[in-house]
Amino acid sequence: MLHKYNLLTILAIILALGGAALAQAAEIRTANRSVAGDMLYPAWVTDVPAHYEFLPLVSNHDAQNQHPQQWEGQDWDTSAWNENWTPEIALRKFYKADIFKAQYINEKNVPVLELGPTFYKLSDLDQRRMLKLLADYNNIFSRGFNVISLHDWYTKEIVGTYTAKGMQLY
Repeated sequence: MLHKYNLLTILAIILALGGAALAQAAEIRTANRSVAGDMLYPAWVTDVPAHYEFLPLVSNHDAQNQHPQQWEGQDWDTSAWNENWTPEIALRKFYKADIFKAQYINEKNVPVLELGPTFYKLSDLDQRRMLKLLADYNNIFSRGFNVISLHDWYTKEIVGTYTAKGMQLY
């Protein structure tokens, strides 16, 4: 009998507390719900905005080809530099700042550039710009070489390469 009394008490408490939710009209309980009971969201919640269809760095029609304009203006234009600032002066300053340590041709007839400690503190864009300036100034690729081997100044180990297509750090 005690067990039955506790069950009735619990049922009375549930009905007193949650009775309002159970007694709602059917049209309120089923608003914005499908026949299966799933929520139906308004169109503005699930629609993709029109501006999501265009990504400025990637062509909409051919994802393999990027817009050529995205990389314009990232290389240094030495013709726009001050007449007192030449690529030769810039390269001397790079060596003085320990960005580059030494350059030579190794026994395998490959150009080697030893990178100083400051080189690693630069952004990848500035690293690439400096390597491009050095390669263009020395005409490495027009003299028949197709790669510059990048070595660490301290360990003398190869840390990457630079080709006409860009920089590759390992």
